[in-house]
Amino acid sequence: MFGIGFLPIPGTMGSLITIIIYYLFYNYLNIIYFILFIIFVLIYSFYFLNKTLNQSFSSSDPKEVVIDEFIGQSIPLVLCENNFFLIILSFLLFRIFDISKPWPASYFDSKIKSAAGVILDDIFAGIYTFLIIYLCI
Repeated sequence: MFGIGFLPIPGTMGSLITIIIYYLFYNYLNIIYFILFIIFVLIYSFYFLNKTLNQSFSSSDPKEVVIDEFIGQSIPLVLCENNFFLIILSFLLFRIFDISKPWPASYFDSKIKSAAGVILDDIFAGIYTFLIIYLCI
């Protein structure tokens, strides 16, 4: 994702770039296009990572790959509209859940050594954040 994975704190940087992409979609297109874009990126990421993960990377969840952060961070953003507080809360909660990996995210992170493991732990972090944001609305 634009070489972000090679920067310091790549997961956090990937989440921040996701917020910028969300802002552009929300303000210049609409949320439906953002959701369709997430679905496209999710499908493409499963295909691409399954094809290249073992060939190109020494780790089963390489830090250089931040597309999983994009997918996970996008999930709660669909509820945030243009609410700055909810966007920041979404970012902070997602990073906490992505780093701490409460179950079942920890299961996918540690046991599934494939594209599914890389992506699903972030999807669960996004779902946890989504639920908290939903309760805040």
